Amino acid sequence: MFKKPIKIKTNTQVKVSERKHFRETLKTAFPKLTEADLDDLLAKKNTLNHVKIVTHDDTIVQVYTIQKQPMLFDVRGQILPTVYFLWKFPDVLESFATHDNVLTYLRSGADLMLPGVVTPPSHTNIPKYGNIQANDVVYVHFTTNRAAVAVGLACHSSGGLMLANGKGKCVNIYHCYGDFLCNLDTTETIKLPNLGPPKWMQMNDYETDFPMLGSTSSSTRLESCSQKNVIDEKSGTDMIVPEDLDTIECENTEDVKEMTTEGMDEVVTYCFLGALKYSKNITLPVLTSNFYKLHMLPLCPPNKNMDIKKSSFKRLKMFLEKMDQEGLITVREIKKGVEAIVHINKDHPRYAAFYIDPKDRYKKDDKENVDGSKTDVTESYIVNSKVLPLFVADGYKKEDTVSVPAIRSCVVKYVKGLNLQCEDNPRLIQPKEIMADICKTENPITWEEAIEHVCHSMKSCFKVKSAQGLELVNKGKVSPITMTVSTRSANKKVTLVDNLEVFGINMAEFAKECQHGVAASTSISKPPDRKNEQLLVQGNQVIFIYKLLTEKYKVPKKYIRGLEFAPKKK
Repeated sequence: MFKKPIKIKTNTQVKVSERKHFRETLKTAFPKLTEADLDDLLAKKNTLNHVKIVTHDDTIVQVYTIQKQPMLFDVRGQILPTVYFLWKFPDVLESFATHDNVLTYLRSGADLMLPGVVTPPSHTNIPKYGNIQANDVVYVHFTTNRAAVAVGLACHSSGGLMLANGKGKCVNIYHCYGDFLCNLDTTETIKLPNLGPPKWMQMNDYETDFPMLGSTSSSTRLESCSQKNVIDEKSGTDMIVPEDLDTIECENTEDVKEMTTEGMDEVVTYCFLGALKYSKNITLPVLTSNFYKLHMLPLCPPNKNMDIKKSSFKRLKMFLEKMDQEGLITVREIKKGVEAIVHINKDHPRYAAFYIDPKDRYKKDDKENVDGSKTDVTESYIVNSKVLPLFVADGYKKEDTVSVPAIRSCVVKYVKGLNLQCEDNPRLIQPKEIMADICKTENPITWEEAIEHVCHSMKSCFKVKSAQGLELVNKGKVSPITMTVSTRSANKKVTLVDNLEVFGINMAEFAKECQHGVAASTSISKPPDRKNEQLLVQGNQVIFIYKLLTEKYKVPKKYIRGLEFAPKKK
């Protein structure tokens, strides 16, 4: 916006009576500013000026300078800080890290693109793209220095950036370090200060980075919500479980001690957040009764007894209404007396901050976890000529399929074999030659970024090993088995099942089992708009087909859709 010369229309000192209003404007625009920060910035000895300027494209911008140094500017009612302001207060806004050479492109008028953003690795438990909404004011800094080098508006929310899969715009840049706004007072540009790298790029002491195994007490489970992590999970479906919710308790009653109301509130909240974030078989909308029994209760910590009546909420309905008011979920009455959760806000700060250590997460002890014949789905990638040198040492050839853990292992061997790991910071690698071509940069990047670049350079595929021992390899993403219920002539219902062949299921045999199991006619056809054949079963047979898929064919529940079409219990 200020890459070309600007014209100054007026430059007037702000009156003492107007400084108070300006102070309130700052507090509203930057809530993280403390009173001490404002006192320091707007000290009586500091001269505050209001400068009206016109950019090269005739946009009128209001600039506020302190001691002749531009600190804030107003574009069409949107107040943004300058880099000078952010050098003083780097914690008032969310920020994105990038490499040093990106600044050249930003100065020339380019926006910050997602491929140029360096994100915290997953082990830091820091949200990949912070906690922002679309059009929030953010700034850009280098991976080695927190000092702001550009300011702009976020193009998407944190969730939207995650869904963008590393492609497209990240920040719409308004102002850059070294542009004509920085030189508003005609003096030379101030040298970029060194504020040090962001915390997630810093090396801690040995004991902090490598704690003793088993040093974390299980008593910290309820406090673990202070850690952060972003996990993207695939949803499955729930069975309807009618029961008196207010009398349900955890089965972990051994050595249970009486808890206070506050303690019970913590347990209920812990189980609620854990169910939202870590339940792998939630399909929205989900009945509140199902959510409580099937997802919240299993997460009750050992030696704890969750009794909703002993909490301050007294009833599940009251608790879920509170969570709805806070914006974590949306609850709707789908019919009289029946409520369901219809939306989960994964951008909510409490959702993003909540974390349970993997070893403490609930693992369902059922047939799916018993060793034996079951349908295994392994999401993999196909080796191509571009990445082949990374995998040759492990015996892989072009067109071979390789899983994500194997990709990680091969990349680690390749990087360490060529000594590409940074000596001063083992968390970074220095891409050269082949790795530089794959990662599209020669600047230091994190291990996670390197592995992501390698995966993005290959085509995705998935391998299915059925319970009957049949192995299939398909390109692209996994298409789940989908059940739908349709109404035909004379108001007769039929159940349609798609993508059975993807999981190695013999259509003719499966149709015969359905025909005998529910005493209904079946047919197999190939609709013109679908790649695979479709099974039709007379009547609403969703529950029978679901049980057949999960119990006999051992298809993981997360790859089955459509249980919500099952007949409702009267």
